[in-house]
Amino acid sequence: MNGKKTNIVLVTPPFALNENFGLLDFVGQYGMPINLLYLAASLEKAGISTKIADLSYDTRNIEECTRHIVSMDPEFVAVSVHFTFLANRSLKLASAIKKLKPAMKIMAGGVHFTALPEETMRACPDIDVGMVGEAEETIVDVIKCFKADGKISNVRGVITREGDALAMSAPRDLISDVNKLPFPLYEKLDLSHYAPALYKEKGKVTLPIMTSRGCPFSCSFCDRTVLGSKVRFYDIEYLSGLTTMLAEKFDVSCFDLVDENICITKDRFRDICRLFKDKSSRHNLTWGCSMRADSVDPDTGKILYDAGCRSVSFGIESGSPKMLKVYNKKLDLKKLPDSCKIITDAGISLAGSFIIGGPGEDEESMKETFRLVRKIKLDYMFVWYFIPLPGSPIYKNIEETGALIGDYSNRTGHHVSFIPNTLSLERLEAGYKSIYRAFYSKPDFILKMLKRNGLTGIPQVFKGSIKYLSRFILK
Repeated sequence: MNGKKTNIVLVTPPFALNENFGLLDFVGQYGMPINLLYLAASLEKAGISTKIADLSYDTRNIEECTRHIVSMDPEFVAVSVHFTFLANRSLKLASAIKKLKPAMKIMAGGVHFTALPEETMRACPDIDVGMVGEAEETIVDVIKCFKADGKISNVRGVITREGDALAMSAPRDLISDVNKLPFPLYEKLDLSHYAPALYKEKGKVTLPIMTSRGCPFSCSFCDRTVLGSKVRFYDIEYLSGLTTMLAEKFDVSCFDLVDENICITKDRFRDICRLFKDKSSRHNLTWGCSMRADSVDPDTGKILYDAGCRSVSFGIESGSPKMLKVYNKKLDLKKLPDSCKIITDAGISLAGSFIIGGPGEDEESMKETFRLVRKIKLDYMFVWYFIPLPGSPIYKNIEETGALIGDYSNRTGHHVSFIPNTLSLERLEAGYKSIYRAFYSKPDFILKMLKRNGLTGIPQVFKGSIKYLSRFILK
């Protein structure tokens, strides 16, 4: 590439915790944009100077954030249109940047964008190029094409403008060998802004890492448009180098494995555990992960604990067989209590995640989830209002089964964005709160929180408890 050094800023829009977490803003945290860390690494490898402006936690308004971006004087800006609830804000930021500096080339991509590329481009005429699917290779090709005055529509995996029309280029295949990707550039972020979630280990430097891409399961509420259904594993050698580098460079003491399920195969699971057992002993670190409850064997808890794992999350979704069928979640609820017990008896903190309010949800199915939450052995529990995600299979006929509420900004999982035909808004909100009360009002949970936080943590626990009481019990 000729001329001055090419540079780009990768941007996420600002938002307040209560906009995402609603009634649970007092336990919400900002997540690290690991997708942008991989993009930055690929760009830098190609000789393209890259900055990340993660504005998610920024308290400035859109106009002030825009001036901040433009003050960096980039040639290109790539706006993340990743999360559906932030889509409108991302587009507003893109337009504000273009208005302040019309010559700026604006790109966009992410999960939401990939699900609705034409709609998003029409909603924001200020986006010059959209990237569909995994973008590590696409974004480099787009910039090289711009610099060479080439035809952008020749780049695979993009959507461009041709006059008043939109043109989709040939699709780009999934990255077949993820091991050729450079390590994500965590140093592009100010790590002090990111804290572990409620059920993760506190007081530790925690970094997210991916050990695979893609998921072979077909839950109807999930969007697989970017990472796909084919699982692509990072080699153990790749992960070994990455974890050693991060542990030494950032003094990491906890890794959060962001794969949706680290136990896709038993052999892979054991390989991962052997790797982290070695890293845990060498660097005195712990880690957490998500896995399917039906992948737990009698020795799973011990294997995980011996490897340094201290937190696990199960996506349980519902206590209702009917709703599990709606979500295409093939989970045997009869075996669930044993799976939970195996993990918690090993000394590992276990969180369970549930969805309420999907198509067909009714009073009885909510009661089934209520009873399950009271029955199984969990350390933490989270309930999400059903999110109608544009890229999910269930979305295709969603308006036949209920009403969409509000715009995309409602679709956080902590605000009602869909009311099934089988429930009223009032009963849905009451069911949401009742399930939380069923779990978090139990005396054994309160004792666990006091023990976990110690005497110095009592004010924080008390403060959180007051908010919980006012929002979930008194109202």
